[in-house]
Amino acid sequence: MFPIPFRPGFLGRACAALLLAGLGTACGDDLQPTPGPEDDDPLVTPQDGANLKHQDNGDGSFTSVVDATDGALWVAVDLDSGKQVSAADDALWDLSFQRYTVKTRGGVSGTGGVQVAIVPGTSFAALTQAPASGYLTDAADGPDTGDSPDTVFNAGDGWYSYDLQSHTLMPRAQLYVVRSDAGTYFKVQMQSYYDTAGTPAMVKLLWAKVAAPAGGQP
Repeated sequence: MFPIPFRPGFLGRACAALLLAGLGTACGDDLQPTPGPEDDDPLVTPQDGANLKHQDNGDGSFTSVVDATDGALWVAVDLDSGKQVSAADDALWDLSFQRYTVKTRGGVSGTGGVQVAIVPGTSFAALTQAPASGYLTDAADGPDTGDSPDTVFNAGDGWYSYDLQSHTLMPRAQLYVVRSDAGTYFKVQMQSYYDTAGTPAMVKLLWAKVAAPAGGQP
């Protein structure tokens, strides 16, 4: 049997290759990407319903039209899923529409804990994080002319102004931030009350998910 000649260069290269292979195997798991917060934040994928139509604006926001023309029907929307759901059940809805009235599933209007903050003087695009305070829930009727509950959207001056001459409603230039029943935050801007044909109670809203307040939920 012939002896195998000793070649230091070859042995060094072989050991180096084995060492690199071992390091690659040992570190392989450490090099895998770690899921970030956004991976735990599912995208909203709205779906049209019988009284709800959506337009995806391509920037994370949606323009939706709620057909609230039936004065005997509440049209409920679950913002977390973007679906029309039953308003008859106290479950899985955040906003509910009937004509010009908007209810939230919190306070006297439901047990979902939905809260709303009014954010005047801020553009839709500029608001990227929910405010840390100022949240309200629908309340019992106060000392006003009607006997309906004082919903956050309709309390005080309300989400619209009324023109006595033309007898038309005009949305006020203010934003609302809705904390959904799932604890997710959405910015909502009421855009119009009439469709292009002039039909009332065809409520158009612009909405999108926003980051939670700094320091967590209020």
